[in-house]
Amino acid sequence: MFESFLRFFRRLDGRIKVAMSGAAVQYWSQAFSGQYNQLYARELGADYVQIGSLNSIGAGITSIVSVPLGWATENCGVRRILLLGFACAIISAAVYALAGSWWILVAAVILSTVALRIVYPLTDVIFIAYTRPEQSSTLLGLSRMVWGTLSIFAPLIAAVIVASFGGINAQGIRPLYFVQLFLTVVAFFLVAMKLKNIPTRVNREEEKPSSKDNRFIQDFQELFKGERYLKRWIVLRTIDQFAVNMAVPFIPLWMVNVKGASPYVLGAVGTVSAVTSSLLQVPAGRLADRIGRKRTYYLLQPLAYVGTSILILAPRPEYLVLVGLLGSVGLLGAGAGGVSSTPLITMHWEMVPREKRGRWYGVEGLMTGSTIPATIIGGILWQYGFMREVLILPILLEALIVVPILITVPDTLKRSDR
Repeated sequence: MFESFLRFFRRLDGRIKVAMSGAAVQYWSQAFSGQYNQLYARELGADYVQIGSLNSIGAGITSIVSVPLGWATENCGVRRILLLGFACAIISAAVYALAGSWWILVAAVILSTVALRIVYPLTDVIFIAYTRPEQSSTLLGLSRMVWGTLSIFAPLIAAVIVASFGGINAQGIRPLYFVQLFLTVVAFFLVAMKLKNIPTRVNREEEKPSSKDNRFIQDFQELFKGERYLKRWIVLRTIDQFAVNMAVPFIPLWMVNVKGASPYVLGAVGTVSAVTSSLLQVPAGRLADRIGRKRTYYLLQPLAYVGTSILILAPRPEYLVLVGLLGSVGLLGAGAGGVSSTPLITMHWEMVPREKRGRWYGVEGLMTGSTIPATIIGGILWQYGFMREVLILPILLEALIVVPILITVPDTLKRSDR
């Protein structure tokens, strides 16, 4: 099986390999410090509502810039916008490393959110554009396996550093961001030197001069022409992102402040999560390329619900390692349940033809606007003691709204214009 994966990797387009490598370095740097972002803000003086508001501010800015970024991606090329994303990540890591108060993190969170909004979606755009349709989900699974495998030991190394520099406090966490800064600079130069320019729009007809002033609006109006289920998909993704992001900022706080997790328990959860995800990504991708994106999602996503139940009910911190194994709603791409995101992401990009994916990327960013009230509501509920509800509500939203809508949307596995 390993030889089969190796042959598959060797046959990939060079642009895919470079994009995958750059994103892998960035992914490792985020896995290294990501569990500590909210704890760091808390140690710098932020209360729970302010922690939720930090994420909301980042989501709000991302929603504003996403449509122009999507249009620019089609008209300026993927490479330039991708490098912009890495540049934002560099500045964000520097601000985190030098921050002396929680409100300074506003700039870091905005830049980090914009970077996330650019780097991974555009990397997926490259994957989908330069591989065969029947291998798309396998490739996305392979990319997540590569990223996860490389980051397996990141949480444990981070735990050792935090413990060595004073434990879970600002002084102990700060060194992680200097490491992240160095790695992000490496990723930027790797992509800058090795990645060729990648146009996303093909065979564009010459436009009349009189229409150029309105080209921006016309391009996005054209996106929805002939795409019957696109609006329904937007509703689905918006509610799904609302549900997930309600819990995202508060899971590390729950583990540490409620369940008493130490840096080493957090490291173990992250490592088990990375190992599990890495082992299952490619099989899940292959399964999605055989039986469909939706069926694979239905098969794997319930594991995240079980993981969330364990997160809530765990009698001792050691049980939280099972959350790393199974995943949880709010731990994106984590554990066995998090692998369900791979076929769903594949389906997302296959909802439109290749020549529309730049604009689709821009519209997708508007969906992140749903995370603005989500994190604020989560922060308010948390502040008033409704901690379990913050973890339970996302499951109810997904099970009662997202899944029923998904049932009505046709699978994209056999879509002919991909």
